[in-house]
Amino acid sequence: MLLQDRVALITGAASGIGKASARLFAREGAKVLIADLDEANGRAVAAEITAAGGTAQFVPTDVSKAADAARAVAAAVSAWGRLDILYNNAAPTRLCNERDRAVHELDEAVWDTMINVALKGVFLMSKHALPVMMRQKRGVILNTATINALMAEPGVDSYTAAKGGVVALTRSMALNYAKHGIRVNTISPGYVMTECQESWAKDPAARAAAEALHLTRLGRPEDIAGLALFLASDQAEFMTGSNVVIDGGFTVFKAPPATGTFFRPEA
Repeated sequence: MLLQDRVALITGAASGIGKASARLFAREGAKVLIADLDEANGRAVAAEITAAGGTAQFVPTDVSKAADAARAVAAAVSAWGRLDILYNNAAPTRLCNERDRAVHELDEAVWDTMINVALKGVFLMSKHALPVMMRQKRGVILNTATINALMAEPGVDSYTAAKGGVVALTRSMALNYAKHGIRVNTISPGYVMTECQESWAKDPAARAAAEALHLTRLGRPEDIAGLALFLASDQAEFMTGSNVVIDGGFTVFKAPPATGTFFRPEA
């Protein structure tokens, strides 16, 4: 198994990409700490993994708060003695879907929440995980960005800014921590069908229009989890500082409609 005896902390793992990644990492031998604000679903994911023969625990975590970030890292180390993988996946996707706007229309509170969770959260979780990994002289940090960090989309300026910052921070972290045996990479998903997308996806016309923007199909959380597994494993030991796009060909096929896309691509 690719992650045998590794310890992984995944934020935003109560649903979507994080949930799929937690399941897959556990099947590949990792002990998984699920960190999320959604306690009911987070505990359910941990219970599901345990029932299937894996090892998982849940810790309630607001990644925008330093104390929560420190507690999550400490929980992993307390339970299993180390931390090999940090997967920074949490983001306020529903907020992006419902309240993100172009700058002149953007509420300051929305901007602050987006930056605090999607960008500051990566900083805080990494800040507390890195000393553990440095003592181990090895570790992997994965950060979830988005294709919006690479191409503009109308009306999602706070999301775009936060995720662009994640891509830049990944490069700096890769440079700073390579000497400690720590690899840092970003995953930039495109359109992924998670729980957050269920409402619009019930509209056949909207779904068909979104599908038409792809060379393959709409994404599934398991697609991103498979890439995360590779990057977290020793098979990717030659990769650091990279931003890996996984989007069904969306970014090379055509630009999104001028009126904006139907949903935000990461969850």
